[in-house]
Formats: sequence, structure tokens, C-alpha cells
Amino acid sequence: MSPLKNYLWHRDIFYIDMDTVEKVTDQSLEFDDTISLDFDARFKRKIKLVSDTGYEFFLSLDKATELPVNGTLILRSKKKIRVLAAKEALMRIETENSIDLMKAIWHIGNRHLNCAISNDAVILREDKVIADMLEKLNCKVSYFEDCFTPLSGAYGVGRTFTHTH
Repeated sequence: MSPLKNYLWHRDIFYIDMDTVEKVTDQSLEFDDTISLDFDARFKRKIKLVSDTGYEFFLSLDKATELPVNGTLILRSKKKIRVLAAKEALMRIETENSIDLMKAIWHIGNRHLNCAISNDAVILREDKVIADMLEKLNCKVSYFEDCFTPLSGAYGVGRTFTHTH
């Protein structure tokens, strides 16, 4: 008997036969389970995932895709798993005036860093080197944990990597 009988090939990936995502939707449907993923983990193509309750399943998409926060993964078994944003280490950047904030945002953008922007602050993932640079630009940096859902890319919907320099 072959020791590989419980293994399958799926789109050029060798994996254990397990429930597989058939559809990714941004709709917030009734759900059976949740999966909490940080910002990096929400952008995937092929990976074994584990829900918050320990249910293992396989994601196999044609291209890397943003798994939408509060969206739903519909599995082959018809199980529906809601995608949640996991808390991660972040930093809040504030300044005394809007000119200093605009300068900080320019430097953040120049480094192609993901961020969330409001009228009086910028939220970034924690990075001590960037924090040091921003403090030298008259910014106040504070640290906290929360869900990170930055702005979408300027060259398309969600994360995009299509423009070059």
C-alpha cells in the first residue's frame, strides 16, 4: 500500500487531502467559524490555514488575493469561515500641525509603507527604525495593539504591486 494514498496534487501543490476554499467573497455571510489573520497573513495564494477553533483547511487560488476583513471563505464542505483582522503591534504618528503630518506622510509613502490616515494621525505597523526617523521629523510616536486595515493601493483595489520605478 502506498504511503501517499491520503495525499493529493492540487494545482501543482502537494498537500494532505483536506477541506479546500472554493470561493472568497467580501460578503459578510452567516458563518460557522472564524479565522483571525494579521495584515500579512490576509494576502495569500496557497497555504494551509487553521481557523480560530482549530479547523484545518487549504487555500489554493490562482493568484495572491487579499482575504477581505469580515468577508467569508466558502469551503468545499460548504462550511463558511469569516475572516477577521487579528490584533498586531502598531504605532500612531501625531504632530503639532498639519504641515509636519504631511511631511511625515510623504516620508512614509516614499518608503512604500502601508498606513491608515486620518485628519490628525497616521497608523503604521510597529517599526523602531521608522519611528526613530519620524521622531526626528517632529512626530510623536505612541505604540498600541489593534487590527491593521490600511489604505488600499493607488494603482487598483486592495494591495497592488503593478507599478515600477
